[in-house]
Amino acid sequence: MFQRLLCSLSVLSLSIAAAHAAEPVTLDTPRLSGIDNFRDIAGITTAYSTAHDGVMRSGVFYRSNALTPSAADLATLNGLGIKTIYDLRTSSEIAATPDTMITGATYRNIDIIGSTTSGADITNIAFHSAAEAVAMMEDTNRAFVSDAGMRGQFGQLFNELASVDAAQLFHCTAGKDRTGWTAAVLQSIAGVDEATIMANYLATNDYTAARVAATLKALPPSMAAVYEPLLGVQASYLQAGLDQVAAEYGSMDNYLKQGLGLSQETIYVLRGKLVEYSSLPGQAGLIGNAAAGAELLRQLQNSELSGTYSAYNYYLQSAIDAGSLGGVESQVGGQVHADAASYLLRQNAMIEQAAAPFASGSDLKIGQYRLWTTALAGYLGTDGSAHAESSNEHSQGLMLGITQRFSEQLSARGGFGYSKGSVGGAGGEADTDFTFLNLGARYGLTSLERGMFVDANASAGYVDYDSKRELGGGLGTAKGDTHGNLTGATVALGYRLPLSSVIVEPSLGFRVSHLDLQGFKEKGSELALDVDGIKQTRRSAVANLDVSFAPMAVGAWQLVPGVRVGYERALGDQQVDSEGHLLGLDIEQRAAFDNRDQFSGGVNLMANLGALSVGAEVGANGGGDSHGFNGGLKASYAF
Repeated sequence: MFQRLLCSLSVLSLSIAAAHAAEPVTLDTPRLSGIDNFRDIAGITTAYSTAHDGVMRSGVFYRSNALTPSAADLATLNGLGIKTIYDLRTSSEIAATPDTMITGATYRNIDIIGSTTSGADITNIAFHSAAEAVAMMEDTNRAFVSDAGMRGQFGQLFNELASVDAAQLFHCTAGKDRTGWTAAVLQSIAGVDEATIMANYLATNDYTAARVAATLKALPPSMAAVYEPLLGVQASYLQAGLDQVAAEYGSMDNYLKQGLGLSQETIYVLRGKLVEYSSLPGQAGLIGNAAAGAELLRQLQNSELSGTYSAYNYYLQSAIDAGSLGGVESQVGGQVHADAASYLLRQNAMIEQAAAPFASGSDLKIGQYRLWTTALAGYLGTDGSAHAESSNEHSQGLMLGITQRFSEQLSARGGFGYSKGSVGGAGGEADTDFTFLNLGARYGLTSLERGMFVDANASAGYVDYDSKRELGGGLGTAKGDTHGNLTGATVALGYRLPLSSVIVEPSLGFRVSHLDLQGFKEKGSELALDVDGIKQTRRSAVANLDVSFAPMAVGAWQLVPGVRVGYERALGDQQVDSEGHLLGLDIEQRAAFDNRDQFSGGVNLMANLGALSVGAEVGANGGGDSHGFNGGLKASYAF
């Protein structure tokens, strides 16, 4: 009985509104003459602020009364990109006032209080006063929470709102009760404060004032007084529903999960659609790589990953709730690629260290040559004080070579080797396989045994590169692989000074290394990066001091201890960076190793038995924010 009366009143009010349309006003959302309660749930004149430094997005969810647009209204609606319309009315309401469809939109009827739910009983209540009408409207809003049938329909509605990645519209007949509750719940999910939600709910009275006034004027005064509460909204209506949420579920979150059966993921998808956060938890205090990573996470809010069922969206919304980015800000940018590039650029120094005991040829006779091999292993840790996460490098390599003395003043050497490196940092790990060829020569201005000399060294090799980044936060693992070339050269000027019990050999030089890694695409995660090719050159000044002590006889063996001290200073910009891209967004990361000055020192011991020589060395290096150690085994035979 009452349902038929309500439907008749709605049809009457809609027809009167069409005849007496109010003048449109300037709003963020267009005012429609034939659909007076059409609006964006993001706000009235400006977008609403939300908790956690958020702002509601416009153009995502629209609310309205029945779709009875004028020709101009329809043209406006067609331009809003609305892809789905949710009609929350009963079948009789729809029959009385069918929707005019928006071009390109899909129509869905989700009957909130229809015959399929126990809520149908609410509309069969007779009343004789405005107070009874108010009570009925309050009971209706309570039923949105307490009625199992209505909860099932609302649960279906919110799940479907989350599943469509485009603008959507929901409405009932007057666009105030079922629609008003839906809007209030969405705004609550977004984190809008209760006062603003209530103000938005009550804005129906402003939007529909002309239609309601015309409807009341068309009714007998006694009937108008009774039914006036049905045509507008009062704060007590919405508050009754909110109070019921608190009474039955304790919180809106529990109502959504327990009452409507929404998953946490669906709630986060809705919030991702509804809200853009101006900053992320802790972002303002971040610097360096972490700041760049957090900004990438923030900018991804406007990508296809946000507001959909994506690992990124779930992570971001969880992080906002937790108030912390959980370390992912340091892992998303691919710092390990910069760390690996920095490591590779320092490989030429390792090659020279491996060949150093056999570089001069001063222990050979003219025309004699020495076959040699050396194995090296090392570790370097960097504490990340260069505004990056700490990193570590492990390396091991083997080199085979030959040194020959051609004259009193000239010797030359050549070697072939392999070095395997493992670089870890910021949740990532990169493995590098470096196969190289090394050539060098020394020229003594007077002789190789004494006086000034010039030493030259050059190397070139092929790099095979594999990386894996554990992003954390359920974001998966990003894997990548590529290859490239590493070249380098060093020229040094030194002086060899034999003394009574030691040979002192200081030198100064210049080293340059150039890395050319091809760009690649990571796979395996929504946040996998397209990594740019890494083309970087490192230039440095180097100084070394080698000291060899007089041989000591131990049986048939001759033991020769030695000390090596080194210093390297990077010239120009010592920073090594990597650049990547994700969904059109750029991210740059710097390597943890960012030292201008690096010091090294070590001791070695060679044991000679005729033409055979074996030995070992151990050393340490450090400088700035880095420290490490290395060791090696060496063997040679002179022919």
